[in-house]
Amino acid sequence: MRKKGLGPELLGRESQRVCEKLIVSLPGWRPTCAGVNRRIRQGQFYQGFMQVNRTAKYLVLWFCMFFLIGCTHSNQQTPYNESVRTNLYGELDGWQPVSFSAKPFSSLEQHSFCEEGGDYDPDLSTDGKWIVYSSLQHSPNPDLYIKQVHGATSTRLTSDAASEIQPVFSPNGEQVAYASNRVGNWDVWVIGVDGSNPTRITDGASNDIHPSWSPDGKQIVYCSLGSRSKQWELWVVNVENPGNKKWIGYGLFPEWNPNPKIPKIAFQQSRYRGSQWFSIWTVDLVGGEAKFPTEIVSSTQHACICPSWSADGMHVTYSTVSRGQFEKTDDPAPEYNGEDIWIVDLDGRNILRLTSSDSSSFSPTWSSDGRVFFCSDRKGIENIWSILPNQINFNAQKPIDLSQHPQNSGIQAN
Repeated sequence: MRKKGLGPELLGRESQRVCEKLIVSLPGWRPTCAGVNRRIRQGQFYQGFMQVNRTAKYLVLWFCMFFLIGCTHSNQQTPYNESVRTNLYGELDGWQPVSFSAKPFSSLEQHSFCEEGGDYDPDLSTDGKWIVYSSLQHSPNPDLYIKQVHGATSTRLTSDAASEIQPVFSPNGEQVAYASNRVGNWDVWVIGVDGSNPTRITDGASNDIHPSWSPDGKQIVYCSLGSRSKQWELWVVNVENPGNKKWIGYGLFPEWNPNPKIPKIAFQQSRYRGSQWFSIWTVDLVGGEAKFPTEIVSSTQHACICPSWSADGMHVTYSTVSRGQFEKTDDPAPEYNGEDIWIVDLDGRNILRLTSSDSSSFSPTWSSDGRVFFCSDRKGIENIWSILPNQINFNAQKPIDLSQHPQNSGIQAN
């Protein structure tokens, strides 16, 4: 017996209608498989069809349908097929190819939100909870402000008509050293974190800037433009007895290592006298004397400036300025064409770039939790940002913190 409604006549008519719809609905259809199509239209294809079992009938029917579709598409030369092929390769009229530029995952955070003027020179308290910085948000000359790292409000420490820049917390977090020109030339000053008792530490005729505290908080290293040498000099002054100071060499923007077991000072120094090519150096303080000057970072493409130590004293962060920004040259454009932030181990190994050159990033400083804070104009105006330098290991559950690198040098920070 046959199941009602599945006779050879019905199967022939239905399959013919389905195939006709499929064929004529294909854009740009041509009767390329004319013999097969003609036989289907004439019903000759189903002669002997009912002699096989029902399952085989359906399989043969569907096979024929897909065969027809494949035959119809195989020889098409119409604009429709060409547009499909072109779209697959992304070649659209009026579109220009853009190269893909991958950027690493990052933990970038913004910490200040100045909309006029700009925020500069950040420094972190030893507990990592507070930021002190200079800002132009309320006056044409920079003043000092203090705020919590993740806070929304800031407290103004100075409101002098002069300029106050480059603030830095004392190790105990109770004072801030900074540079000010309130008496006509730049000097080093100290003020309480509540804005009280501003005290002048240096009072010479030269310009003294960029103070940095010793780990015990008793001394400050700074740089001074020598009246005789006409170069930037490094000096160490006793905070309690400012008359007691000592010259330790030539350099700019010194930074005292916060680890008392690593008695080093990092600074930048011009590679040639009078040039704007800078590299990063360290010097050891042994019995108050500067010894073993060592260059740890240099480059032929950019100047390396503004070094800052990690909390363990085993790494240095610094910023770079490309050659093209301060020197006219006919040489090809350098690989890095902006101001960026980098880190390097104390022994000069494991150099890592933290920022990209699509914006200017400068004045880096390290927090106790391993984050690097810096200034950037990535949103059009200078503000304070931070990033956690991580080396991603996709086989590990958590990223590896670069501040915990195995040390390659013989110095161990216990």
